[in-house]
Amino acid sequence: MIDGVSILVENVAPEGIQIKGGGIVHMRSIRLDYLVPGTLLVYVTLHLLEEWLFGFPAWAEQRWGIPDYTVLKWLMHNAYFTFFLVSGYIIYRVNKEKFLPLGLGIIIWGLLNFANHVVFSLIFLEYSPGLITSFIFLLLGILALRQAKIAGQLSTRVTLLSVLCALLYWDLPMGLFITVDLMLGL
Repeated sequence: MIDGVSILVENVAPEGIQIKGGGIVHMRSIRLDYLVPGTLLVYVTLHLLEEWLFGFPAWAEQRWGIPDYTVLKWLMHNAYFTFFLVSGYIIYRVNKEKFLPLGLGIIIWGLLNFANHVVFSLIFLEYSPGLITSFIFLLLGILALRQAKIAGQLSTRVTLLSVLCALLYWDLPMGLFITVDLMLGL
């Protein structure tokens, strides 16, 4: 009770959050049910919009040496990422406990995306289009991993499988679009 107002406690560490004056506030946690699809929505809306508006395809062509990396090619490549991420999400939703690594893998994929933009911004000492919205992935990742830890869901096995899923979400689309590009002569 704070000044006569009761605050709902749900999925919060027992100690709550300490406030000045010695009181404790218990805040409602954001559930994984929102953080996993939130990561997908940020990716397919804000993140891709930022990359498009600020010229990620041209930046990647120049900095990474991807030949003829047009906006159309970039859109196709992101469709591959979206396909694998959404497929993993659908399977995760079938049984959230059994397939938790597929859901957490999406979160960790977002953290990999964040790391990618930060690292290449530092390497080239310039803005990598997508950097700003990738910080949302960092925030969602911290919240999701904290939530999973509080809920006792982050065993070594789940953590390792989640990292493996994230790497597959990253590598399978890349392998696929390189293969398809070579087959089509793009």
